[in-house]
Amino acid sequence: MTFILPPTRTQAFFAYLLSTLTTLLWVGCVIPAGTLADTGLLDDFATPIHREAILLVPALLLLTVLPVGFTLSRREEGVMSVLASTDAFVAFYAGIALLAQQPMTGPAAVTAIALLFSLGGLSTLEALRAMRAARDTEALVPRKLRGARLALCVLVLMVPPQFLLEEDTELASWLGPFLFVAVSAAGAAFARSGRGLRFTAAILQLLLAVHVAITLRWTLLEPDGDASIQVLRLPGEITLALAGGVLLVALLQCLVLLPGLRKGSGEAARETVG
Repeated sequence: MTFILPPTRTQAFFAYLLSTLTTLLWVGCVIPAGTLADTGLLDDFATPIHREAILLVPALLLLTVLPVGFTLSRREEGVMSVLASTDAFVAFYAGIALLAQQPMTGPAAVTAIALLFSLGGLSTLEALRAMRAARDTEALVPRKLRGARLALCVLVLMVPPQFLLEEDTELASWLGPFLFVAVSAAGAAFARSGRGLRFTAAILQLLLAVHVAITLRWTLLEPDGDASIQVLRLPGEITLALAGGVLLVALLQCLVLLPGLRKGSGEAARETVG
């Protein structure tokens, strides 16, 4: 097993601040954000979590628990396990959500669903191998699993655009989970130290923060017929401001990890047992 240096006070501060702000943002997402165009509708229709629960709930959950999980991890195997577990969650969730929300019409849709579940299975296997390596001093996490996941994601991201165009079916957004896992697998595969793995985790949290900010702006400010929010009240404005704060803190977390990333490959900070 390979130990890594604990995060500095500044790094830990931004990680816990990100988790705290995301928790507050979650509270804001369950409060009506404004006045609906159709005043006869229930106030629940004005809550962001009701309007886009499928997109917001998993991202808010991950942004709440991941900063703390990566901060508390003291071994490379632990960080790799959290990374792979996150990838498995994203792949399986996206597969189930897309399967439930959109009809499986055409070979492209069927292939996308199959690849998402395959990606989830590979990520789960790597997470289990990493947890085993954390307990067994002689066990290693095979790099071939990361390489297979990265190759699969790159293959999907390189698909020609015409395969994403099917009548009555929008498939471009299906590439989001593959992009997320590609960043995670690439970071885990090419990181030369535990600090590199933490930086990969920070990049993933930044992607999630961008996703949350875009989703909230879209669901609160874009017209949606009778369910449109006609007037954004103070709770909605605070929620959007919190989303911006989460995005800013996630970016700052990446920046404070950069100096340690540059030093990580050259210093004798890693202590190998076994």
